[in-house]
Amino acid sequence: MPWIAGADGFKSQWCVVLQNVETRELRARICSSFAGLLTLAEEPSVVTVDIPIGLPEVTRPGGRLCEQHARKILESRASSVFSAVGRAALRASSRAEADRVSRDAGGLGIGAQAWGLAEKLKEADAVMTPERQRLVREVHPEVSFWAMNGRSPLPAGKKTLEGMLGRMDALEAEGLPSTFVRQLPVGLRVGRGDFLDACAALWTAQRISAGLAERLPAASDLDERGLDQAIWF
Repeated sequence: MPWIAGADGFKSQWCVVLQNVETRELRARICSSFAGLLTLAEEPSVVTVDIPIGLPEVTRPGGRLCEQHARKILESRASSVFSAVGRAALRASSRAEADRVSRDAGGLGIGAQAWGLAEKLKEADAVMTPERQRLVREVHPEVSFWAMNGRSPLPAGKKTLEGMLGRMDALEAEGLPSTFVRQLPVGLRVGRGDFLDACAALWTAQRISAGLAERLPAASDLDERGLDQAIWF
């Protein structure tokens, strides 16, 4: 099938942007679960998601190698890259317990922002396999925008007007139509920042589909389950 997709998580759901690589038709919808991204009606050949795929047992200082590389290139936007919570902490029932488990194992403490992604991390980790990584790839929107912007981090955060306009400009320069980028699709109930992040994920899906994508790190970095820990752009 000629479809590809990019997805960004928000609250308990996912914003998905799809494109037909032959006709260039664009679609957008809300998906209620990570598993649902694997059973989209369009049967995309590439699905890029803004969620860590491949996890350490315990989060060490600096996080995964791909996160370390991402922070290095993003410079002023480095704080947008969180270290993925390790599997040991994800088995905890509360942030306080997760924090204790991680620290007792010699890892980082688990902050509120990191723990806020716990349910989505568990959801993705439960269904991902090395075989499914042929279809599903991890992305980080700020890394994708960095690549679009001549390998330079965008100067303003996505929650500012300047940052939002800069992201729209970058997506338009890469071929996404203004009418799609600057106006939320009718009926799509999602924040504009999350929608633009999903569009950035789609841009990376385009590059993967065309055989042009790159990754951080350049070499494979497998976790204990054989999942390759890489951020694609």
